[in-house]
Amino acid sequence: MGKHQKLSKRMSAPWYEPLLYLLPAILFFGLFTYYPFIKTLISSFFMVDSMGRVKAFVGLENYTRILSNKAFLIAIKNTFIYVLMAAPLSILIALMLAIISNKRTRSSSIYETLFALTMAMSMSVSAMIFKMAYNPTIGALNYILGTRINWLNDSRYAMFAISAISVWMNIGYNFIFLLAAIRGIPMEILESCALDGAPIIKKTTHVILPMISPTLFFLICTSMAKNMMMSGLVLIFTNSAALSTTANVETMISFMYKQAVNNLNYNDAFAAAMIAFVLTFILMLISFRFEKKGVYYN
Repeated sequence: MGKHQKLSKRMSAPWYEPLLYLLPAILFFGLFTYYPFIKTLISSFFMVDSMGRVKAFVGLENYTRILSNKAFLIAIKNTFIYVLMAAPLSILIALMLAIISNKRTRSSSIYETLFALTMAMSMSVSAMIFKMAYNPTIGALNYILGTRINWLNDSRYAMFAISAISVWMNIGYNFIFLLAAIRGIPMEILESCALDGAPIIKKTTHVILPMISPTLFFLICTSMAKNMMMSGLVLIFTNSAALSTTANVETMISFMYKQAVNNLNYNDAFAAAMIAFVLTFILMLISFRFEKKGVYYN
């Protein structure tokens, strides 16, 4: 008995061994996530010159100045327009495609790959494809609709045009998650619905959506957080001169990037970054408030 106790004691891991396994991840997040965040937060209360040197403590002056900046207020509005369009539409379209693709056939692998193909396209390539489609003279969109709209340079349509690109790019990612979730529903449940003669709309709202609600909740949260931080499409179009100054499509993060990199105005950039974080954090809190009411865990 004593030998077994000695062997088990020798084989038992010391208390600090789990911490050693977690140490690389802790160092990575601390160095590349928490340290920049804390540094940005502290720097937002100071006056910083173009070389990044801290000059003086100014309190909330950076925040009051940027919140009175009309361009930044438009950037906040554009960001929420983008989020409200891009996140729900991409999930809704992906959900419809996943429901259609639920039944396996001989050719299902072909159209499943085609539906998921958008996630393999880089942002730059997608932007160039839609830039040609949005062309006011030779673009496919105006040809189909029979219009002459300058989609990217008209302030009434520019933000919606960019949001449509994001919808198209995110369909594939959402489709894969939703297809896996729907195929994870026990076949007995779906077959009983078919035997009861339940219409597709009722089966979707009363059976499929509650069963895949954890996956939907995950996609909604990640989509909103990602879209709140969007800047890539705006920077691609503005840097390539595809957008004129009249079509103001700045988002909070693109505004922050241009203030820091193009204008070397770190004071406005730090404040813009923290405001973007606070608004995203509030949006996530609101989302998690609905988790208990709308998410069902089996």
